[in-house]
Amino acid sequence: MSKLQRRLRALSLIAVGTIGCQNTPVARPMPGGFGGEPVPLVRCAYPDESQESALDSRSLLALVAAHTPALESARALEGEAALRRQKAATPGWFKHLSSEERLWLSGAMAQDAQAATKAADAIYKAQSEVSELLIDLRAVREAMAHINDSEAQLKKVLERAENARKASEAAAPLVEAIKADLAGRETARARLAQQDSAARARIRHLAGMDPAGELVIDLQPLDNPRWLNGDLPPSSCAEEAASRGPGVSQAEHLVSTLRECVSMLEGQPLVGRKQLAEKKVDFQGALFQAIAARRELDGKLRLGAVEAAEAIGASTRQATAAAKLLTLAKAANRMIDDRVEMNAPGFTAKEMFETAGAVELARTEELKSRLARHKAHARLWLLLGQP
Repeated sequence: MSKLQRRLRALSLIAVGTIGCQNTPVARPMPGGFGGEPVPLVRCAYPDESQESALDSRSLLALVAAHTPALESARALEGEAALRRQKAATPGWFKHLSSEERLWLSGAMAQDAQAATKAADAIYKAQSEVSELLIDLRAVREAMAHINDSEAQLKKVLERAENARKASEAAAPLVEAIKADLAGRETARARLAQQDSAARARIRHLAGMDPAGELVIDLQPLDNPRWLNGDLPPSSCAEEAASRGPGVSQAEHLVSTLRECVSMLEGQPLVGRKQLAEKKVDFQGALFQAIAARRELDGKLRLGAVEAAEAIGASTRQATAAAKLLTLAKAANRMIDDRVEMNAPGFTAKEMFETAGAVELARTEELKSRLARHKAHARLWLLLGQP
């Protein structure tokens, strides 16, 4: 076989290999537990309203980590990396084939590491949002129960006020005030229902499901002990977040991979040297950016962990004070109710209405403080790398 024939045959093999690369689907696993399995749609409800099994918070966060739509850009990088590997493995007859292999392989390695970093950031953001939405759903459910309880109490007060109005028109303003308060509860109930449906739709979207689909969520009370771990020293939280927080291992892997890519392109033959040198400069620039991003991530994780730990302490103290205030308000409300039932002089529906309002205000503040405490716990939990 002549030299020309050998070259023509080599060119035909390269063409066949190229066509094969274009038609062969890429099925490599994604970093961070990616998967391509379809997400099953299940009914969206509270577990005590259905006999079907429900997802707990940890299972739901795992679903988000595998299927959140924000991973699409990372999947695209992973697909490009797979094609680069295929090209690096394509046989050829060029004298500078080793240089070509290194170019394609180093590019694939860099894109793999970049995809993992991008995926880790997307997963953390999605899990953070879902964690807060789950807590919001618990708070909405409790607030709805509070509205129902206070509404029943106000209807009793309204009945007494209307009876007083029959005896004297002086009670008319009180009757109208109570009716306005009851109407306000209807508005609050509608607002909470809208918040509930919006939060569920957002959770389904972040879990890779149809926002209009259905999902069974196991919503534990806000005082579930698994969320409450006592006082946590901010300094130790900062160290742990910096060492094992979201994206730390991926950022470090990206730095080490880019260093390896730079070294792969050093000391190569003269053929293709200019292209190798240009690519090496690109990798060096990417390496400097990755090192800076790793330092920035360290600072963000430390700051976030300290803020979350301090927020836990502050909101816990607020919750304790709000709980005491609520206890006192409920005791005063019971006392007024008893006096009114006994027809004691000086105690009327007006006093019942006022103490009921004080109870409602104290209950709202107590719920807000517990909500803040649990959100701080959720943030810290994720920053410590424990979704």
